[in-house]
Amino acid sequence: MPESKPVVIVYCQDLFFSVRIQDVVERLGGKVRLVQSTADLAEGLGEVPVLAIVELGPGGQGEWIDAVQYARRWTRGVPIVAFGSHVDGVAREAARRAGCDYVWAKSRFVDELPALVERYVTPSSIVQGCDDMPNELVRRGLELFNQGQYYRCHDSLEQAWVEDRRACRDLYQGILQFAVALHHIERANYAGADKMFRRAINKFQRLPNACQGINVAALLDSSRMLRQRLLSLGPDRVTEFPRELFPRIIYPQPSSD
Repeated sequence: MPESKPVVIVYCQDLFFSVRIQDVVERLGGKVRLVQSTADLAEGLGEVPVLAIVELGPGGQGEWIDAVQYARRWTRGVPIVAFGSHVDGVAREAARRAGCDYVWAKSRFVDELPALVERYVTPSSIVQGCDDMPNELVRRGLELFNQGQYYRCHDSLEQAWVEDRRACRDLYQGILQFAVALHHIERANYAGADKMFRRAINKFQRLPNACQGINVAALLDSSRMLRQRLLSLGPDRVTEFPRELFPRIIYPQPSSD
């Protein structure tokens, strides 16, 4: 089964400090994947983490730079936090150029760690717009999704995403990315389907379990399960993907009053 706990990737050469990070993550309900090389990092990123943490090496050089650059290419939308010596400005600047979202001295990282992990492992249950019901554009997109018209579904939900600037727009984008993943499966595009599943999972992880009357937790589980099935088939057997696994999305209808 796909991993149900939020995953935090930790690239850290200091084993004892890695354990300290792991204790914080597990206490807050997440799971740590400890990696020691870019190869391990690539494998760990396949779990679609909610957060990546990287220890900086000295002087802006070394394998850690490769790890950060690889992580940024692979984990679009996943925050990357780097920490290191407070006197090594060269390393911190290198981390920023490589694409890290936060670059902190180790002392600040220690102070920020609990709040940082809580923010991403246990996202807020209060997201602007999630208490509303789906608008007409969103309902139209969901109707097309359930009809298997995934390309047209994408267009409708993209318009909803553009027009709604509230945080609930992650729901629209996650569903349209889910739809595009299924569209790619129908066209035997393994790489495209995998990429869009990862992006959809990333969006669903940011949301509460329910948003606009839609079961986001079920969407997250479904996208993880379908991606695992895709990976198990591999690029040469995408045409064997069982279409009966393609889900329907239950959503509230407008009142007739």
